[in-house]
Amino acid sequence: MEGKTEDKSLTDNAYFDSYEDLEVHRLMLEDAPRTLAYQKAILDNKEFFQGKTVMDVGAGTGILSLFCAQAGASKVYAVEASKLAHVIRKVVDKNKLSHVIEVLHGKAEEVELPECAQVDIIVSEWMGFYLLHESMLDSVIAARDKHLKADGVMLPSKATLYAAACRLPQLHAQQVGFWKDVYGFDMSPFGDLAAECKSGKPEICVISGDDLLSGPVEVTHLDMAWVGLDEIQSITSRRFTCINSVQPELYQGVALWFDCAFDLPVERVVLSTCPRSSPTHWKQTVIVLPTSVPVEEGDIVGWQLRLDQGSRNHRHYQIQLDLLDPDVEEHPVPCACGQVKCVIIAAYLAKEDEEFRASGADIVDIS
Repeated sequence: MEGKTEDKSLTDNAYFDSYEDLEVHRLMLEDAPRTLAYQKAILDNKEFFQGKTVMDVGAGTGILSLFCAQAGASKVYAVEASKLAHVIRKVVDKNKLSHVIEVLHGKAEEVELPECAQVDIIVSEWMGFYLLHESMLDSVIAARDKHLKADGVMLPSKATLYAAACRLPQLHAQQVGFWKDVYGFDMSPFGDLAAECKSGKPEICVISGDDLLSGPVEVTHLDMAWVGLDEIQSITSRRFTCINSVQPELYQGVALWFDCAFDLPVERVVLSTCPRSSPTHWKQTVIVLPTSVPVEEGDIVGWQLRLDQGSRNHRHYQIQLDLLDPDVEEHPVPCACGQVKCVIIAAYLAKEDEEFRASGADIVDIS
């Protein structure tokens, strides 16, 4: 049954209120890979920031605004919708940067800059679990369209969501193994129920790089200079991939993570939440399979993943995963799963592309 339509003002108020919890900000500041990536991207590109006007969307504690001022920005608008805006002003004064940083209390898409000014750079840490959770990207896009100059720069510049087949030994042990021996009794039916309750649902947890059973496949790639709201309201990814584990394993879930790139002229920086990178507060998002599937090296597995922005709460996404039979279901083109027919198609397309480039033909845009 369809629920009541969303009252976005109530949803947003609850969202901004949640960010008045200082422990949330402490967690993010203590996330070294996250904070150091922004610091490096900004301070290693001081020449780029010198004399520029910057907007920090969702300033939080104001740390990114402070980095931008430190890098030589002439003006920084720190935009924060929660009541922490008043505290950021005190931080700015404490650090003697009030001549550079101006704190604006409000939503980035609603605030007005003096004399309708536009900025050279928009910086924001908008990413949520599985990249899109909390839908802060909606506000960043709206702020870009309203406040960024035509030749302005978005930081991060690009974001990519990935997926891979994985095993979940720790989660399985926690949910199922416990019930195998409870004070000497086998209570495994409760373990079966626990596994059933977890199946098909996203779990936020840290998994090891060793738990990945396949290489990553791209779910979606966002160019922050151009991405539109319609592109992030619903995302569907149909993928097949090859198991690369050297020994038989149990395929127990599909792991999601993201990378963000800061494409700047002096130093390019990438913030990764991959299981093989240092852990971040985003961890990984894992969709648990209904049952463990025995797999071995060379097996092809497939799924269709769909992420839909919630109708009752636009800050949440509905995640749906459907497993696909690689021998029956149609593969996308091109497909890098390693199946013979996909290898042949990929080789044919690569040859066509090479011949086209060698011909020197002009690409005509007929859009």
